[in-house]
Amino acid sequence: LALVMRTQLAFPDNHLVGPDRYSQLFSLHGSAMMFLFAVPVMTAMGVYILPLMLGSRAISFPRLNAFGYWVYLFGGLTIFVAFAFDAGPETGWTSYVPLASSDFSAGHRTDIWAQMINFTEVSALCVAAEIATQFMVTRAPGMRLDRVPLFAWAQMVTAFMVMFAMPSVMLASQALQSDRQFGTHFFTPGEGGDPLLWQHLF
Repeated sequence: LALVMRTQLAFPDNHLVGPDRYSQLFSLHGSAMMFLFAVPVMTAMGVYILPLMLGSRAISFPRLNAFGYWVYLFGGLTIFVAFAFDAGPETGWTSYVPLASSDFSAGHRTDIWAQMINFTEVSALCVAAEIATQFMVTRAPGMRLDRVPLFAWAQMVTAFMVMFAMPSVMLASQALQSDRQFGTHFFTPGEGGDPLLWQHLF
């Protein structure tokens, strides 16, 4: 995605991709980097390394771990399949309103993006619960908190950050979908809503 964008910008009057496809590339790249790479890769490292560091026999909730993976995979496939069918997101990886409202983003592109956010955040919450439980409950006998490696502490702090931050992001994306699909006005200034609410939640 980044290579295609850089190639488009390499020469003046380049027609490799049009403006609409470029907006999709830009939005999908940011979304994939944030929601499909940065958070999942860091938490996946924790799922793999934490039991080894803490002397546990296995991850705390293997079925929850599997559920989180499949939800994550489905969310990622959804957004990339939509992009392949020219229905990728077009409002940036943050989807700020009013640009993401139905007035400026017609069709289902932003709806698909918001649903992908919900899938990946559910996945992140599953993994955060696993990591927090792993850290607090399944340490080897005699491993007090002051003997836990720094990486494990970093994973624990990250898990709590995910548990506090991701529900807000999910709430924001659900409110955006509600505005677009059901005519609510969470982010519509003329009807008592406020675009700043999106920024605060997101």
